[in-house]
Amino acid sequence: MIYTSKNILPLKEERKKYYFLAGSMDFNESNSWRQKIMQEMKHLVHFLDATRIEHNDFSDSQMKEHIEWELDALIISDKIILNFKEDSKSPISILELGMYVKSSKLVVVCPNKFYQRRYINVLCNKYNTPFFDSFDEAIEYLKKEF
Repeated sequence: MIYTSKNILPLKEERKKYYFLAGSMDFNESNSWRQKIMQEMKHLVHFLDATRIEHNDFSDSQMKEHIEWELDALIISDKIILNFKEDSKSPISILELGMYVKSSKLVVVCPNKFYQRRYINVLCNKYNTPFFDSFDEAIEYLKKEF
């Protein structure tokens, strides 16, 4: 099941895992990293995906509601998949990294060309956060949990 901020967050099922999809946006790509993980792991986990194409057009109250949904979804998630795309700046993703790097929830994907890769790598290593160069490596790591 895929939950977006258009949905009320679910009550967690005990035997099901919930993955929050965080990271660089890829609205215009036909092969989205979000779609890839949801396709490959759809029978294993529920996904919490805050992606909303129209979020830049939200009123202040809509944005507040969206952000609060996202914060609550991060809290209930079992894993947070944080994917940095090499050509993005991803300020919200860097914020989420700081919020959760000390937790056991975070799995980080950061390609060599990402402008803050060295910083992110050192931070993840310091707190034993799984860190991968490619999204495919991260998916294989996550599949080993099952």
